[in-house]
Amino acid sequence: MGLTAMLVGSISGTGLQMLNNALQKVPLSRRPWLHVGYFFLGGYIGQRWVKLEKELVIDINEIRADKGLPPMVATSAWIKYENPE
Repeated sequence: MGLTAMLVGSISGTGLQMLNNALQKVPLSRRPWLHVGYFFLGGYIGQRWVKLEKELVIDINEIRADKGLPPMVATSAWIKYENPE
């Protein structure tokens, strides 16, 4: 999931820069360092999103435990629903 999120974020970052250039009706390859910068920024955001999701699930399970409710039930294929040790 982490690699997929990084690739989707990276492609989205580059795509947003190209869309910005297309809307301004300038060449798509104008200022190529921004393409690279947004590629890495999008990859970082994609990686951070996965970590944020895991943290939110852990927080939700703690709140549910305080209220006496069972933890969230789902498969652990994508997100592990336990506290990291």
